[in-house]
Amino acid sequence: MTAEQLVAAALPTGEMGDSDWHPVAVREPRRGDGEYEVSDPACGRLLEAAGARRPSQPSPAVVGQTFNWNDDIWGGNSTLASYGNSGAVAVFDQVREGLSNCRYYEAPAPRTVYKGTVTAGQAPTLGDEAVQFEITAPSEMGPHVTQYTVVRMGSVIATFTKLSVGDDRVRAFPPAMIAQQIDLLRQAQS
Repeated sequence: MTAEQLVAAALPTGEMGDSDWHPVAVREPRRGDGEYEVSDPACGRLLEAAGARRPSQPSPAVVGQTFNWNDDIWGGNSTLASYGNSGAVAVFDQVREGLSNCRYYEAPAPRTVYKGTVTAGQAPTLGDEAVQFEITAPSEMGPHVTQYTVVRMGSVIATFTKLSVGDDRVRAFPPAMIAQQIDLLRQAQS
């Protein structure tokens, strides 16, 4: 799928009344790598593959969207990356391999060192294959938890992230929205 086709297959902006959805934006390829400079290379590969930042030829078409819900100040994001025929399978294998080998990493942050603990979760039954994991790091405001849901649907990998900070419960990216996005990708590729 092209970037334009991904934009057309993304969740419609502002469809639900309790949220503020930003327009879908095309992400241009970056030169070089090093997006995720972390202490454990397996964790770096996991983050790069889940975030559509792994170097590949040709570069994938990538679009992103930000979501803000009225009752949640932290919001969430989706990234849709189209890799062509077998490219999505290979990248998803990198996500799965990284998740099986990554447990903890440290990374430079503006005023401190980010210390992330990776925990695999129950994978949703969506698309051709899916995984879910959380990265938890301590912060002055309490636990900083980012939940990742990564789904492969055909030649596209959709990654949904949801941040929770200092909350007693980890808030998830709404499963109904994930299912709707995967259905839109299925329709667009059929």
